[in-house]
This record gives sequence, C-alpha cells and structure tokens, in this order.
Amino acid sequence: MFLLETLDVKFSGLVDQLYSKEVVSAAERDDISAEQTSFRANEKLLSELSRKSPQQFQLFLDALDNCGQPHVRNVIDEQRGLSIKIIEFIACTHKLLCEKKLLFLV
Repeated sequence: MFLLETLDVKFSGLVDQLYSKEVVSAAERDDISAEQTSFRANEKLLSELSRKSPQQFQLFLDALDNCGQPHVRNVIDEQRGLSIKIIEFIACTHKLLCEKKLLFLV
C-alpha cells in the first residue's frame, strides 16, 4: 500500500524518465499517463514493473532519486535489505538444523 499511496507517477516526470531509459514502452507510458487518478497510475506502473528485469527495476530506483522521490527509494531499499536478512537467517537456521540431524544420526 505504501507505494500505491506514496509514489508520484503523474506529476514528477517519473514515467517519462522510465520511458527514456527504455524501462517502459511508449504504449505503457501512455496507458499509465492516461489514468485519471494518481492511485490508479501508481497501480498501473507497479503492475508493469512487476514484469520487468532486475536491471530495469534498478533503473526505476535510480529514476526515483532523479525525480525527487528518494524517500520512496529508501523505503524500498530498507524492505529489500530486510527481506535478504530474513532469507539468510532461514538458510542459516536450516543449515544448523541439518547439521544437528546429522549429529543425531552418527
């Protein structure tokens, strides 16, 4: 919900920058820009971004900085960092559990 309510897609130049970096096509840019509300435009952009490559997502993050929305990027980066830490914790816990099982088998 944070992104849907916080992104400024309609007035920041974000979509045009994404188009110039070939993250979105002309048709996607036009569809996003045609939305009547900021919420719907944000929804449309996020939907399009979900189908893009990791490199294109990185260009989106860079565009947030360039379009005066570094606070949005910061939240995304924090969430991504937290997700990575959770995954690492789960992997480490799994490894420890597997090692303990092997000790019990010996």
